[in-house]
Amino acid sequence: MMPDSSLIILWSIALVLGIVVLRRSPRLAVAAAQAAGQNLIAILPRLGIALILAGFIAKLIPSEAIGHLIGHDSGWQGIALATLFGGAMPSGPMIAFPVVVVLRHADAGVPQLVAFLTAWSVVAWHRMLIYEIAMLGWPFVAVRLAASLALPLVAGAIAIALCALTGIR
Repeated sequence: MMPDSSLIILWSIALVLGIVVLRRSPRLAVAAAQAAGQNLIAILPRLGIALILAGFIAKLIPSEAIGHLIGHDSGWQGIALATLFGGAMPSGPMIAFPVVVVLRHADAGVPQLVAFLTAWSVVAWHRMLIYEIAMLGWPFVAVRLAASLALPLVAGAIAIALCALTGIR
């Protein structure tokens, strides 16, 4: 099985950075490798569970409902709905990305998924409620929300144009 291009790119970057760190200080390289190992041990079980959960979600979500709600032909209504769901999804990348994979396999449209991921990363209602209001106050949150709320819709619009140009569905 041939590794995909993103895996090759990541390994190449890791190799180059590893050589740079090793040349700077062998002790620093050992510390970096130990930190990487600790992160791997911490993340691997979560990733495994996230993929199992995504598999369960895939079997629970009817493809025809996804296609109707946020499929390619759902247009702006699907982009708006995906924006709402993406902003409301209280999770980290270990859950969000497997869910997007499930939605993609359930016939969700690319522009809708772009809006979903953009809202998940930029809007994130749960982060706003838990952290931003408490730490930065309502005036800041209002300005940030006003500045960023349109971004998932803009990203969805750009994705519509790119999909039309490339033929991706």
